[in-house]
Formats: sequence, structure tokens, C-alpha cells
Amino acid sequence: MRVLCHAATLAVVTALGIAPALADSPRPLSPRGIENATAFARLLSLVRFFHPSDAAAGADWSRVAVAGIDAVEPAGDAPALASALEGYFRPIAPTLRVYPRGERPEIPAELRAPDGPGPFKVVAWRHFGGHFNSKSKVFTSERIDDRSPPGFGTLVQAIAPGRLQGRRVRLRAAVRAEVQPGGFAQLGLRVDRAGGRPGFLDNMADRPIRDASWRVYEIEGEVAPDAERIVVLLVLTGGGKVWLDDVSLEPLDGGPGEPLANAGFEDGVTGKQPPGWHFPYDSVQTGYHLLLRRGEPCRTGGCAEVASDEIAVPRLPRPDEILEADLGGGVAAALPLSLWADAAGTLPHALPGAPAPPWADANPDGDTRAARLAAVALAWGIPQHLHPELDPSRPDWIAALPAALGEAARADDREAFLRALNRMLVPLEDIWTRAGHSDFGVPGVLPLDWAWVENRLVVTGVPPDAPGLRVGDVIATFDGRPVTEALQEAEARVSAPKAATRRWFALRLLTAGKPGSEVTLGIERPGAEPVAVTLARGARTESIPDTPLPAVAEPRPGIVYVDLRRTSDEDLPKLLPRLAAARGIVFDLRGRSDVSTVLLSHLADRTAQRSNWQVPVVMRPDHRSLQWLATFWTIEPKEPRLRGKVAWLIDGRTLAYSETLLAMVEHYRLGTTVGEPSAGGGGNYNWTVLPGGYEMIWTGSRVLKHDDSPWHAVGVTPKVPVSRTLRGIAAGRDEMVERAVGLVSGP
Repeated sequence: MRVLCHAATLAVVTALGIAPALADSPRPLSPRGIENATAFARLLSLVRFFHPSDAAAGADWSRVAVAGIDAVEPAGDAPALASALEGYFRPIAPTLRVYPRGERPEIPAELRAPDGPGPFKVVAWRHFGGHFNSKSKVFTSERIDDRSPPGFGTLVQAIAPGRLQGRRVRLRAAVRAEVQPGGFAQLGLRVDRAGGRPGFLDNMADRPIRDASWRVYEIEGEVAPDAERIVVLLVLTGGGKVWLDDVSLEPLDGGPGEPLANAGFEDGVTGKQPPGWHFPYDSVQTGYHLLLRRGEPCRTGGCAEVASDEIAVPRLPRPDEILEADLGGGVAAALPLSLWADAAGTLPHALPGAPAPPWADANPDGDTRAARLAAVALAWGIPQHLHPELDPSRPDWIAALPAALGEAARADDREAFLRALNRMLVPLEDIWTRAGHSDFGVPGVLPLDWAWVENRLVVTGVPPDAPGLRVGDVIATFDGRPVTEALQEAEARVSAPKAATRRWFALRLLTAGKPGSEVTLGIERPGAEPVAVTLARGARTESIPDTPLPAVAEPRPGIVYVDLRRTSDEDLPKLLPRLAAARGIVFDLRGRSDVSTVLLSHLADRTAQRSNWQVPVVMRPDHRSLQWLATFWTIEPKEPRLRGKVAWLIDGRTLAYSETLLAMVEHYRLGTTVGEPSAGGGGNYNWTVLPGGYEMIWTGSRVLKHDDSPWHAVGVTPKVPVSRTLRGIAAGRDEMVERAVGLVSGP
């Protein structure tokens, strides 16, 4: 399977002009049928993500969704719908109860504490953004239980043994621990020898630390003559907090040793990770945090704090704590979010010889009416519970599901269905969210670049051989329709947090289509009669610049312009000497760039941290009681340093990794931003395969600014606001570049 790349998904809903008909016939849903399908979609997502039975964990949800549509659509009233839903899901969730609203049944006996020899445990789901088809290790889904061993967080510093080889050393450190029952801390010293052979190890396993007051602990050991590494570590197991300070590693013979970095925790920013120490990602993922503290609770100055959160010590719901959910259509569900389990699996056990489930023979691959309705149901349920930015109670989001189901049932080809599916996703306001089909290849694109400027669509770039078209042309019509009408239709199926970004995505949709397909544009030019220009969509091997400057230019002596949209990390080594000698640099970030934070390393004068990316940790439906797994990385200063004045060009196309760079530029003041506000979207994307060969991507993690304020729909507002004009574009000028060049040219 391939994931839909972002560039391709911009054009995917127009497809390549390929719009095959359904394998069966479209058939409208009745008003009652829409209610039934809506209730099914809601229950489908609840059982899929929150009912932790063994059968649910092993289910093929595409098959479950496809067969379920036909099972519930005919129900004529609320009692019939309740009976159909409960009966359909019984093989997966035998303790689920669905009933007409107001008729809540008794709790099933299997949800009460079981009798018998046991041992019994409580099992529940936990989703880190949700495991689908993404290869990212961040997005996972797991069943956890109340008998699992506690997690742990590890603070580490490793040094080369140097002069300590063959000598006896003493590790001394001050430690204080406040731990929950079952929790403890350990100070450790480990020596790694050549060839992977073990050396000295003492991790205080026989004398764990639980003292809530500061105490000094010591460990003595031999550093082997063939030692390759000495590791100092502090481990917190279970819930609580532990603090570390005044760490030293000295030879007992009094001779010279090897210093530890930041041993007294005086360096670094309060509330961030202390430099010189390492905190493995595994510790972060299991619910532990490393922070530099000052004042209370430290002894004096700074100290390191390792602390657990609710991810490390989760509270599992009890099986008899039933979720009651209104499904619509006059029915409600009582669903356990946890189950009892014994050595043979979750209770109640499946009966031997039970018949195959009703979805066993369902075909999720054919592009059928049921598959499309199932795709809508599955696609809606994922963000409802797992999207990091959605308010699941938004009226337009709630209304989007029945509307999309109704449109999907009537759609007579793939293009019409994808329009409906993408319109459903618009309320997510998500730069990554798109739906497409796995059969779509690379689309053809029109040979131009264009932009919405001063409420007109203007050509900003053309290849040298573009027939009848030039930069500055205003496009009034698109295939005979007013361009505003075509653009409005495209925007109606684009999800983005800001209007400028949504419009840019819509413009990308209009350029794309079947290779070889033609579009006629109505062109207006000052002082000339309107003309019609017909363009064919073709393959684009490289981007068409929207600015008159080449990718690297010197618009004034000593001032270097670099278009990061046409530059890569491989280009930087050759560029760095020129940039280091420049008295001013303009970096063009008006769009996506693949240049990494290695560029910022040459601008930073100290360790810099990426903005806070957070993955939602979901154990309950509808975004209730969300936890967040924080991830970030740091960069270190590198030579050569770029010491000239720096400006960054940004606008509504500045998104994805470009905004990762931009967030650090803003926080660490690595230059002046010039242009228009950025997109305000970001985070890693997740993706899934849907029935019928359809696919969907969406943002799986949220981004916070360095001060923990929201990034979504905010982004960066430029310090120097500038917009391009129709007159400037027609004259071959780029006012944003000109303003930035003037800015970095001054004293």
C-alpha cells in the first residue's frame, strides 16, 4: 500500500478524470435509513476503539462496516434498529446492550467481579493517536490491564572512560523521591566493555530509594581496562517524582578523572530538559517527563526532575462502569469500556462451535454502495474519537455524518462519492485531511502557477514555452464559468484552518486532473481585449517559480536570497560559505520545504528545542479525559555561524515542515518574518485504508508553541506584513522579496 502524499491529495478528489460507476447501483437512503446508518456509524466507532474484547482486537473492521450497512438499513423503527444493532455486534461485544431511548436494561452479569480461581484482570484499550496504516511508531493502539508491571523513566549520561580506565571510581549524587505505592527510584552506575561484554553494574536494585527528603547516595565500582563507556543513570519506576542534583564521578585514588556534563544542573532553561543529559523516547512514551527545576523542590540552584503522569499509571475504568451513548435514531447503547479477563482471554469466552459472524463473507474491496457507506462510517468515527484538534460536539461536524451518508448512497461514480467524503471532513480544519482512492496515479497539472491577489486570480509563474500566457494575466473564467464559482466549489471540499490556506489548496485542485485533459481560461490584461487560452494538463517534473528570482540569487551586493522551496539539505554544504559571508539573507518559506532544522543549527547560538508536538492518548470516547504524549527534539549550534541579518518570507502556504522551522524561528528570534500569516497547521499525519479501495489521511498529533499556547489556526503572524499586488506581479516584481531585501540591507 502507498500513502497518499500531500501533493497528490491536493488533486485527488478531482481524480484523473477517472470516474468509474459503482459495481452495483446507487440507491438513495430513506430518512429512516439515514438515521439507521448514522446510529450504526456511531456504534461502530465506539465498539472498534473502546470495547476491548479479544474478538474486537482481531476484527477486520472494513468487513464489519460493509456488512453492517445492509444489516441495519431496513429497520423500520427504534425497537427494530436496537435489535438489529445489538444482534449484529453480539459476536464482538456480547455484553453490549442497545435499546430504545429511555429503556436502559440491567448490567450483564459478566461485567460484575467474577467468582472462581482466577487470577482475573481488567483489560481496556489505550490509543496513542490510533494504529492504522501509518508506519510511524508514534501512533499505536494497545490493550492494557491492571496487572501489567509498572513503567519506568530513565535519566542517562554516558561518557568515554578516558583516564578512568582500569581505576576504581565513586559515583556520588543527591536524590530525593516522592513515590506512589509500589513506586521507587534507583541511582545507577554501569560500565560497558569492549565487544559488548558486561562490566561493573550497580543499580541499587537491592536498596531502592523512597526517601522524600534529600539524601546523598554513593556507588563504588571498577572501570575495566577495556571499558568503552561509563553510564550514570537515575530510574523512576511506577508513579511519583524523583529529583537529582550534585552528581560527581571521581577516581578513588585522587588522580585526574573525566568530568560529567552539567553535573549540578545549573545550565539550561527552567521547565525544559537539562542539556548534557539524555532522556530516551521510550521513557517519554511510557508517561515520564524530564524537566530542569530551580528553587523548590531543589536543594540549591537547579536540579533534574523525573516525574510520571497518568500515562505511566493509567486509571482503567471498571467493567461495570458502563458508557451510555445516544446513537440517534431513537436508540442508545450501554457499552463496557473494560472487561474482565483470565488466562484464556476476555470474558465471556466465545462458545465452541459458534457460527461465523455475519460479516465473515463480506467483500470490503469492491467499490459498491455498501462499501462507500462503510467508508463514510469508518472515516467519520476516526476523528470523532482520535483527532487531536476536533471538538467532537461541533454542530457542523455532527451534521456532516448523515449528510455524507445521504450523498454517498446517491453517488453514481467515484468522483461524486469523493466529493461527498471530502466535504464531510471539512469541519476538521486540518491541512493534512484528504480522502482519495488507491487507483489514482499521479495527476496532470496545468503549466502555470497562480495566486489569489487583491480578490483576483493572477498568473504568477509560467514555463518558457507556455502558449499565450504570461505572468500578470488575470484569470476571469475557468472552462466558461466565473473563476469565483469554480474556486468556491473547490473550497467546499478542502479542509484547512485558515481561509488563505484553504483557497491555496482549492487552487491546487483546479490545476490538477487527468493527464492530457484541457482547460480553457478567460484572460484579462490591462489595455487589451479579453482572450481565451486553452492549456493541457501534463506531467510537472519541477516546480514553476512564482517569483522572478532564481532559487539562489544576490539581489543586492552582500544580500543572498535562498528559495527553500527549491532547495534541499544536500544543497546546504555548498551554500553555507556564501551564506556565512553575507551581510543579509532572505529565506523564502512561502510553501513546503524539505530543508531540515540543520539550517537552523547555523543560526542558533545555543541549544534550541523544537516546538511541542503532542499525540492524544485516548482511553474514553468523544475526547473525554484526554492525555497527551509530548515529543520534541533539540538542535545544537554548528559552524559556520550565519551572522548576517535574516528575514523569512511566509504566507498561507507555509505549512507542514516549513512551520516546524518557522516555530523555532519565531521563538528563538532567528530572523524577522515578512509577508502574510502562516497556515497554522502541523503535526505528523496518520492514514488508513477504507473499504472500496479508498484512503484517508489526517493530522494525528497536535502542535503547541514553545509557550504551550495553541499553534492550530494560529501559526505565525509576520513581524513585517507585506502582500503582493497585481501591478507588481505584472511588472515582474515580488514586493515581499523587495521588502525583505530592504530589511536585511539596513544597519
